[in-house]
Amino acid sequence: MRMISKAYKFIRSRKGATMLLAAAALTGSVILSSSLSVVRVVDGDVTSKVITTKNRNSVEIIRQAGVALSEHDEYSVNGADSSIIEIIRAFDITVFDGGEEKTVSAVSGTVADALENAGIALPEGEDIVNVALSSEVDEGMTIRIDRVRTVTDTKTKTVKYQTVTKKDKTLAAGKTKVSVEGVNGEKKVTTVRRYVNGKLTDTKVTEKVTKKAVNKVVLKGTGKEAKKTSAKKSSVSVNKGGKTLTINGREISYSKVLTGTGTAYTARRGARTSTGKAVKVGLVAVDPRKIPYGTRLYIVSSDGRYNYGYAIAADTGGALRSGRVLVDLFYNTERECVNFGRRQVKVYILD
Repeated sequence: MRMISKAYKFIRSRKGATMLLAAAALTGSVILSSSLSVVRVVDGDVTSKVITTKNRNSVEIIRQAGVALSEHDEYSVNGADSSIIEIIRAFDITVFDGGEEKTVSAVSGTVADALENAGIALPEGEDIVNVALSSEVDEGMTIRIDRVRTVTDTKTKTVKYQTVTKKDKTLAAGKTKVSVEGVNGEKKVTTVRRYVNGKLTDTKVTEKVTKKAVNKVVLKGTGKEAKKTSAKKSSVSVNKGGKTLTINGREISYSKVLTGTGTAYTARRGARTSTGKAVKVGLVAVDPRKIPYGTRLYIVSSDGRYNYGYAIAADTGGALRSGRVLVDLFYNTERECVNFGRRQVKVYILD
C-alpha cells in the first residue's frame, strides 16, 4: 500500500505528468506510422506518390493521385505490399465490319478478344478477315471483315423436244408420217449467287438434265406416187341363196363373215409370227380366240377399194386381243401400209 501511494503521488506531480505525456506521444506516433504506406501510381512517364492507409482500395488511391481513368482503361497492382499501381491506357482499333466502320477500344489480347468485347460477331463460313483472329491487337490496327453470303436457287425447267425431218423413199413424194412422237424433257437449273457485304459479286449457273427429251421424227416421202392399182378393186361378189363367193370368176364357199377394223403392219425380213412362221404377205394377225390360227380367210375392204385376198391366220397382237382391231394385214413395205391405213374390212372364213 505504501508503494502504490508513492506512485500515485509521483503521477500527480508536474514532473510525473510531463514524463507520462511524453511517453504517450511517442507510443501514438509509432502506432500511426505503422498504419500508413506510400503507393506509387505510374501513368506512362508520370509517377505520382500517394501516402495512404493500407486498407484503401486501388481506385481510391488512383483518384487521390489525380489520375483519371476512361471507360476502357485498366490498371495492375504490383510491387512489395502492392506499392505500385500501373495505369494501362486503352487504345483505339478501327474495324470495318461488312463495310461499316467501327471504333473498338482495347488494352491487350487477340483480335478475337477485341471483337467479342465490342459485341462484333466473329467471322464464320466464307467471311474474309485481313488479319488472323489469333493475332495480338496493337494501337492503330485496322481490322477488315468482309461478310460473304451465298444463296443457292434450284428450279426445274422444261427441255422442249426438237422436230427432225427424215427422207423416206418408201413414202410417196409429198407425203409425211410421224414415226416418233416428241416428248419434252426436264432439267434442273441451279443458280448460285455470291454476295460480299450485301453486294452481288458473282453468279454461277449450272444445268443438269434429269429427263432427256425425245425428238419428234417426221418422215418425208421421196418415193414415187403409189399406183392406184396397188389398191385394186375387189372383184368379189356374194352369191345369192348360199354361203359362196365368186372371186375373179371362181366360186368359193365360206362358213361366216366378220366385219370390223382392219390395219396394216410390216416387219424386217426374217421376223417371225407368233406361230413361228416367217412373216410374208398372206399371213395376218388376228385374235386366235375368235379366229383360230391356221384358218383360211379371204379379206376385202368394206368399201370394195382394197382386196387383200387369200390369207391365213398366223399372228396376233395387243390391239387384236383387246378387240380394237379385227385383223392386221402384213405388207412388205411401209408405203403399202400407209396406203392401206386403217379402214373397215370384211373377213370371210373359208371352208
